[in-house]
Amino acid sequence: MSLPQRTAILEAMHREAEVGEQTLAPNSYLVLVAPGDHAHLVPLAGPLARAQAEFLAEQRWGICDEVVVDMRPDDTIPPGEFRIVADVRKAKTRREDEAGRGILLLIDDGRRYSMQSGETVIGRGRQVDLRVRDEGVSRRHASLRYDGRSLVLMDLGSTNGTLLNSRPVTEPAAVNPGDVITLGGVTLTVQADH
Repeated sequence: MSLPQRTAILEAMHREAEVGEQTLAPNSYLVLVAPGDHAHLVPLAGPLARAQAEFLAEQRWGICDEVVVDMRPDDTIPPGEFRIVADVRKAKTRREDEAGRGILLLIDDGRRYSMQSGETVIGRGRQVDLRVRDEGVSRRHASLRYDGRSLVLMDLGSTNGTLLNSRPVTEPAAVNPGDVITLGGVTLTVQADH
């Protein structure tokens, strides 16, 4: 791989990590490349992850676990080009937390959040797991509890309320892939992560 191509991928990862007022920067980067480019790009995954971790530290942006870069071939990517999918993945410290894999939240600002076992608090405050920037969202707006099988949404007494598929959430509500959660002007689409 040429140095310009490596630099281009790293710069794109930097752009994906720009967090503004978010709490956590993405720490998982999937780099989709042309099948013919895959073999010579795979050795760069480790060096790119280290360079990205250094960049995030210099920016003083928080991450919840080590930075990981995964190169994957994709037939839709033209030779010499690439596409990056950035994701925030929580640290897994216990074996049972592996059950937390399988559900993604697609945020309308383009971010993806991988659900893990336990509670995820969503809001615009600094002490939440998933921070969103919208004045209509309370500091601690809602929570999602995931046990590896079922996902339950609760409103945490927010000012503007929480909607699940356009219906107000007034008590704990079961959430399934395809459902849409609305907090203020922010929408989160629930998706199975295969």
